Amino acid sequence: MKKETLTVETDEHGTTRYRNEYCELHNPDGPAVVHADGDKSYWINGKRHNPNGPAVVCADGYKAYYIKGNLHNPDGPAIVYANGSKSYFINGDMLTKAEFTAWQAQQTAK
Repeated sequence: MKKETLTVETDEHGTTRYRNEYCELHNPDGPAVVHADGDKSYWINGKRHNPNGPAVVCADGYKAYYIKGNLHNPDGPAIVYANGSKSYFINGDMLTKAEFTAWQAQQTAK
């Protein structure tokens, strides 16, 4: 299997971006965007994506979970804001906490 070649660029603000051959943000081995302040975001083929945790991690505590470009976290909130508030999403659809809890119960029953 051919190892893909990524282009790595760092701008004047210290932000490093990894891109695939199609110039899409992409890094299968870590964050595709790393800002000088420590904020990071994970991308695969131009879509925010991290199956192992949040796809956006900010130094202020903000976290967002994405799968294939959609906000999604089957284990809890898909967004945790810096102030501690939370939002729930499944496949890009926003749910109330009650709807999310019902969705989780339905998944467990399958």
